[in-house]
Amino acid sequence: GTNAPVATVLENTLGGTVVWTRNDVGDYTGTLASAFTANKTWFSTPGFDWSSTLKYANIGRVDANSVKLFTTEEDGTTMADVWTALPIEIRVYP
Repeated sequence: GTNAPVATVLENTLGGTVVWTRNDVGDYTGTLASAFTANKTWFSTPGFDWSSTLKYANIGRVDANSVKLFTTEEDGTTMADVWTALPIEIRVYP
């Protein structure tokens, strides 16, 4: 779809809620003021095998206020709507 993703948060120790916005197909930004400290922010995303086509999620820090998430297929094309089954983990160490 064209709507921003809605996260199901299992645990949040960031001190606020990350607000997710959809920039384009498979391109999302998570924003939380001063939450993503340089050299102390860690991400985990798995790869998935759905119908013999690998799906990937790549997430990284943009700056102290935002992270970017891209969802792609094995051939590198972006894809949408994998958020219904896509676990990601963001950790920020003190």
